[in-house]
Amino acid sequence: MTALEIKEEFNLRYNNALEGAPGLDTFEISSYLTVAQEQLVKNYYDATKDPSISFELQEKARRVLNELVKDEKITSQVTSTRGLVSDSKFYELSNQAMYIVLETATISSTNSLYNGKIIPVLPVTHDEFMISHRNPFRKPNKNKAWRLDVSKQNSKTTVEIVSEEALSRYNVRYISYPSPIIIGDLQTSSDVAGLGLTIEGKTALATCKLANLAHREIINIAVENAVLDYRDGTLQSRMQLDSRV
Repeated sequence: MTALEIKEEFNLRYNNALEGAPGLDTFEISSYLTVAQEQLVKNYYDATKDPSISFELQEKARRVLNELVKDEKITSQVTSTRGLVSDSKFYELSNQAMYIVLETATISSTNSLYNGKIIPVLPVTHDEFMISHRNPFRKPNKNKAWRLDVSKQNSKTTVEIVSEEALSRYNVRYISYPSPIIIGDLQTSSDVAGLGLTIEGKTALATCKLANLAHREIINIAVENAVLDYRDGTLQSRMQLDSRV
């Protein structure tokens, strides 16, 4: 659906749900749609509530989220004093990374047997690190590396990779944050022009990048949120909405 089609369908459903309710401007509709889109992505990714089960086991979730699956191959490490051990290596990811779904590392070694070998990178908790790092049978080796999460460095998403081997590349595939849905240019649309409004720093017309089968679900969620706000603007109502994002 185009941005205009999304706008028209939102207005149709909103007006049918709330006859006589005041209309929403370009910024308000775009905001509701953008929030609804993020809710949808999180719902599909977290649908099973079981961290051992991938969203890819559900075909519909695969189709909805596939446009957000991005790949990065990072060859440059960043200097940091935050390493837990001497084997720690730091990499900066794009700030678009929402959920990491697969990661590997490529070994750099003078030993031809291991040079270029691709090993899995396993996410571990800090508790697991403390328990396993001193265990020679569980710690990182030539067959695996660990990933721990740390705060941003240089304003970029940063990960700590623990590997006993030197690495030539960190390979990561992730679900990216969806781009905002903006149903009219926020700088030129007559109802909001000159107000300096942005959504995630963006102002240009932009439709939903997710698969078409998700568009009406997003509209439905956005309308539901707008109706909730109109009918009950209490703190409790707002907390219920925020808990879904």
